[in-house]
Amino acid sequence: MRRDIQLLRGIAVLFVVIYHAGFGITPHGYLGVDVFFVVSGFLITTIILKDLESDTFSFAGFYLRRAKRLLPALYCTLAFTSLLAYGFLTGGQWHDYIEQFVGAVSFSANMVLPTQSGYFAGSAEGKPLLHIWSLSLEEQYYFFLPLFLFLLPRKWQLSGLLLLLAGSLAWCISWTLEPAKAPPFLWRFGEASVAEWAFYLFPTRAWELLAGSVCAWFMLKNADINVNPALKWLALLTIIVASCITVDSIHPRGGAMLVVLATSVIILGQDNWLPKWSVINCIERLGDWSYSVYLVHWPLFAFAYLGYLAQVPLSVKIVLVMVSLLLGYAQYRFVETPFRYGWKSQSKSTWGWFAAATMAVFLIPAPAVFSNSDTSTTQLINFEAVRRTNNGLSEDCERYLSDIEIKPECVRGANPKLAIWGDSYAMHLVPGIAQKSDLIQLTKSVCGPFLDLAPIYGRYTKDWAQKCQQHNQQAFQSIVESKVITHVILSSSFVQYFKWTDGYFLMGDAVVKMDAAVAIESLAVTIDKLTEAGKKVILISPPPRSGHNLGDCNERKYKGVVVLRSSCDISMAEYQASDAEVIKSLLTLEQRTDVKIAWLSDLLCAEDTCKSKLDETYIYIDGGHLTISGSEKILRDFDWDK
Repeated sequence: MRRDIQLLRGIAVLFVVIYHAGFGITPHGYLGVDVFFVVSGFLITTIILKDLESDTFSFAGFYLRRAKRLLPALYCTLAFTSLLAYGFLTGGQWHDYIEQFVGAVSFSANMVLPTQSGYFAGSAEGKPLLHIWSLSLEEQYYFFLPLFLFLLPRKWQLSGLLLLLAGSLAWCISWTLEPAKAPPFLWRFGEASVAEWAFYLFPTRAWELLAGSVCAWFMLKNADINVNPALKWLALLTIIVASCITVDSIHPRGGAMLVVLATSVIILGQDNWLPKWSVINCIERLGDWSYSVYLVHWPLFAFAYLGYLAQVPLSVKIVLVMVSLLLGYAQYRFVETPFRYGWKSQSKSTWGWFAAATMAVFLIPAPAVFSNSDTSTTQLINFEAVRRTNNGLSEDCERYLSDIEIKPECVRGANPKLAIWGDSYAMHLVPGIAQKSDLIQLTKSVCGPFLDLAPIYGRYTKDWAQKCQQHNQQAFQSIVESKVITHVILSSSFVQYFKWTDGYFLMGDAVVKMDAAVAIESLAVTIDKLTEAGKKVILISPPPRSGHNLGDCNERKYKGVVVLRSSCDISMAEYQASDAEVIKSLLTLEQRTDVKIAWLSDLLCAEDTCKSKLDETYIYIDGGHLTISGSEKILRDFDWDK
């Protein structure tokens, strides 16, 4: 095996593991997967083209070699992960896990994961088989490429590969330029944006593997290709720098293209440019283990994330990195290598063994389908009901307007005097306040009650921000034009306005860097305009938060699942540290506008502790949203009209 390819594999898996550990050293370490794609495309195409040239290619032989290379380590990881899952997953998480598991075995995980996305969906960090999406995508390429090259006349091989590369890249770019919602044919499969589908789907990522395939064709046709060593060192430096600094805010796009190009430069030519330094030799050795390390590392981090409720200590992360490397080596040495090189069975018996292994692996998580169901008679509390999404009056109120009409489902009473305006942190107030008050709900997830200001970050693009601005303008007009509405409750998570800085605001038509001062002034102007229109404004703070998933914590403790935290309550110190920027900004806003702020911490905190459960009522769905029953309990005596 070429040393430079093993070096690339070692760097790629190291960056991915460090990125997943959350050390912050390689904030874009996920680009290591893009390196893997190019290398995989290069190696697999080299094998296919050589066999086609010598007329020895066999589909059965090709897929048998792929199965012996990939399945033993994968099945070992799936068995290990499924056994650990019994100690770490709750009923709802098992449902997602089984879908991920089936996707992993069928190599369709990259099509399963986007369907599990969405604003209220479980965090990606808590999905133990999340990382198998990349393996599934590679396998889809392994199914497609041999047939394509076999049927294509040899004189058209390069043209065909280049044409596919250009088409896939164009598709990818078109879906990441203005990624709002997925095309209609994908709507039925979940709430993922088109950019998220572009990240996962084979047609929009195939260009990266095809880049490796094109390099393989050139190497076979021009074995004496010689690339200047200085250019190769520059390419290697490019990969390292791109993993550490932001090249493009959307992936896969600018950063991926840069890394794919750099990786292609390195694999063209020979490996004689590499010195025999000890550090390079160590990374090359890690490259030998890279497949197994990649497989085993993520479940460890996912289970730690679940057990520590999203707040994994630094010391634990360091230990998990070391354990990942050790387990990866062990799996490479005792599972991956023996089955790949030492197993000389015939094809029929080999496929029989793999079929039996597949059935055996499926049997491990099978009991959880029934025993962990929230509808089981052994469970006194149905947490699926307790933690169901709190959309307020109706799930249709996630966005209350249909064109310019107010949905009747989002109005309680004939002439409501109260309007509740904001994002999901306004939605979750509605069940409690609606117990005694008629109201109109004017809400949209993530979109806080700010006139002419909307956040741009992650999946929330400029297109989404424009729709948020339109929504808020319509909500404002509905309030000020109403002769009945006298009071307005504003609420939001506020972290996307006052806390985060790694993103942008759409301010009118201008895109500006996120800045709490800008958001404070925008909200102050909104409040002033409401006041000038004769409306009394009440601002309700988010509930106390600590960064832990309090809903998960209570459910896990109730079900006896692993929780690496002594209590699900949070200390006042944790709350004040976690929400320091939000608290400070709200206090500044209070001085700037004299708006009345109702602090939910006054209802949930006593002395030094903020409760996540009052009597038998569970307060939190997740790390901050109120359950329906929690909202009703803490807000039953809330008097907005005093």
